[in-house]
Amino acid sequence: MSLLPSALTRRLSLLDAAFLALETRDIPMHVASLQIYSVPADADGGFIKSVVHRYRKPYGVGSPWNQRLARVPLARIAPAFETTVDIDFDYHVRHSALPQPGGERELGELISHLHGTLLDRSRPLWTCHVIEGLSGNRFAIYLKIHHAITDGVRGLRMIERALESQPGSCFRPPWEAAPRPATKVPRTVGAGLEQQLPPLDALRELVHALRPMLHRRAEEADLVRPFESPASSLNGLVTNARRVATQSVATERIKRIGAATGASTNDIFLSLCAGALRRHLLSLGMLPARPMTAAVPVSLRQEGDASSSNAVGFVWSSLATDIADPSLRMQTIVRSMRAAKAHLKSMPSELRLPFTSLLALPGSVLGMLGLAHRLRPAMNVVISNVPGPANTMYLGPARLDALYPISIPSQGQALNITCVNYAGRLDIGFTGSRDALPSLQKLAVYTAEALSELEQALALKRPTADKADAGEIGPATSERRSTRNPAKR
Repeated sequence: MSLLPSALTRRLSLLDAAFLALETRDIPMHVASLQIYSVPADADGGFIKSVVHRYRKPYGVGSPWNQRLARVPLARIAPAFETTVDIDFDYHVRHSALPQPGGERELGELISHLHGTLLDRSRPLWTCHVIEGLSGNRFAIYLKIHHAITDGVRGLRMIERALESQPGSCFRPPWEAAPRPATKVPRTVGAGLEQQLPPLDALRELVHALRPMLHRRAEEADLVRPFESPASSLNGLVTNARRVATQSVATERIKRIGAATGASTNDIFLSLCAGALRRHLLSLGMLPARPMTAAVPVSLRQEGDASSSNAVGFVWSSLATDIADPSLRMQTIVRSMRAAKAHLKSMPSELRLPFTSLLALPGSVLGMLGLAHRLRPAMNVVISNVPGPANTMYLGPARLDALYPISIPSQGQALNITCVNYAGRLDIGFTGSRDALPSLQKLAVYTAEALSELEQALALKRPTADKADAGEIGPATSERRSTRNPAKR
């Protein structure tokens, strides 16, 4: 392979390259989705095998699935991707079966193991596992892809594009789906500054945006800054062993709370996570006296931008874990998030990504130096909300029952909580360091109970038709899933 760059190679943006630089054996930097499907009642015994066969025989492969790291000069400092046609689909698409009884616990053990293993950097940075033997006539697809290739929003769009809104006989893998035409937009990393603002104006705007991070005025009291987080048990040493748990709640309940309070779905989701964390850490005698904080990823992708590169930034929010009352806790979170969003919107759009990257830089450097777990944390936890398909989707005739995101704990950050809005529910994935965060499944259970507590505090009656449950991997709900609760076994 040539060491010289060619027309088929492209250098990674600074943000994409950072995800490669941050990766270690203990901190794999890939994101994943866990898709749970119902096998059609009239399907023969070879249906799942046909999914594997179709996934291994795509009619052409598109970007970023055909991209691998290139051997170019200064690759460690400025890595590049190259397009390849040499893809071993028997390697990238695995066929697995769960041991009996094939419940959520067995699935959880497998997914936790798979999520702790590094992707092979000599190949395109993704793998897919088709998993049969799941009880209730279901199967799962676990698809992981390196964060250097794409962010969560773009990754979900690629999965969604390979599905259909109605059951059918044909289907295709995500790596075969043809990209939609993209509207020409400014580059989102770096180059937009020179095109949109003169250098001195850009520098002036950036300094102005950073001022509240150094010195807050009284009217900016609700604006949370990095490194204002208290030390907590979530911010210790992270190893490569993972534990995954899931939960699902009806968005109808979230919307009723929003209508009564004016809070956004994301504000309410943060409040549920905060309530669960407060209860869990209280039960362990480890709740910090000061309010814990969350870094909340925000998509900075411009409309029409179909590139696979990352376009994500962070804002910081209080979780108000020092407040016992669920309603007052949510009000504090709402004020904190509104202050963060207002500050981000106050700057030119082309500065938002450089600004949020600068905020995240100190924590990233500490992670690379292996010091993040020894010093005050930049945040206590990362909590993310990704929009998904509004309607039920299908892989051929198989119905997609749940779409769980599985993300990245980083050094000094033992927990990541991410949800996807899918078909009238919030499907929530809890990804934690197995050694630093015991009893992760309790957080999933407590998150559902935090929703009931918030409804009770606001005097809102819970819909009787909705039932939520949780376990180490799969929840149960009245409409889409079985009612077994592995957490109670």
